[in-house]
Amino acid sequence: MNTWFIADEHYFHKNVIKYCNRPFDTVEKMNNALIIYHNETVGENDTVYHLGDFAFLRKDQIMKLNKIMERLSGNHILILGNHDESHPFIYLKMGFLSVHTSLFVDEFLLIHDPSHAVVADENQKVLCGHIHQISKFIGNNILNVGVDIWNYRPISIETVRETFNQRNDD
Repeated sequence: MNTWFIADEHYFHKNVIKYCNRPFDTVEKMNNALIIYHNETVGENDTVYHLGDFAFLRKDQIMKLNKIMERLSGNHILILGNHDESHPFIYLKMGFLSVHTSLFVDEFLLIHDPSHAVVADENQKVLCGHIHQISKFIGNNILNVGVDIWNYRPISIETVRETFNQRNDD
């Protein structure tokens, strides 16, 4: 059983392809590629923390996500992002095990928007999304786990730890 982190998939968001210069011709190709990359990485018994902006859909379209969730390997936990606008119970019905605004997992604080991080200790390690390809790190303690930084794949907790250790060694 492994632990994975990912953010900003933006399933069904046509304009994110242009905004983030994603290498996909259509939203359907992007959705399928994200699912393939996810399943090549994540095992059936693994836990995946989605740090927000899982999809970009109007509330009346949100049930389209059932087809995405049915295809994704692993057990899923959602940290709400600014585009995850449905009621948390809707996400639970789709297959997320739990839904949060923030969460501690081991030594990491999980949030979506790094500007919402309340860090009282400069050693607190924070994982976020929201900023797409702008930067891998904000300062020394906030790591972006978004798909636009990590080749459209979830990253393991071991990779997160190694990345922080490398950052602190610099």
